[in-house]
Amino acid sequence: MESRPLSTPTLDSRWFAAFIREHETALRATALRLCGNPTDARDLVQDTYERGLLNLARYRPGTDGRAWLFTILHHLFIDRCRSKARERRSDVSAEELEERIAAPEPEAAPAWAAIGPEQLREALERIPQEFATVYRLHALEGRPYTEIAERLGIPKATVGTRLIRARRKLKELLMPAGTGKGETP
Repeated sequence: MESRPLSTPTLDSRWFAAFIREHETALRATALRLCGNPTDARDLVQDTYERGLLNLARYRPGTDGRAWLFTILHHLFIDRCRSKARERRSDVSAEELEERIAAPEPEAAPAWAAIGPEQLREALERIPQEFATVYRLHALEGRPYTEIAERLGIPKATVGTRLIRARRKLKELLMPAGTGKGETP
């Protein structure tokens, strides 16, 4: 018996058409997962086919063809993301950008910034002790939840709940109705 060398496939458009049919389902699923919508996914797969056909000479028979196609797909997807990011940045003209940078809008100070330490101390005396204690330990002394929980003999979740309630009560006392926008004390 004569042994013949294994024949390598002729890399032409017919071979490529059969090759992509073999991997089409997986390519479409991956493209859909990357793009998030069917239209963009179809375009990405179509561009992958086109790029693959144009670069067919670079494909080496015997290597992992699926990996080759998926590499093309991923590179095209990354290129599209970069292109979209550049488009978003270029929506503003240079003149508009200079104007925005030269004259930034002054930000109004949040309402809570006008509250002094004496006002906070007075408000803390007016809320229930269990909330005031947790607030003092966390906000004023910088203690972590776990340390406060151990010190007071309460669960860590209770510390968080009491802190939230303390902030709400302080906000009610310190912020006039309608101006409570921004962060809480």
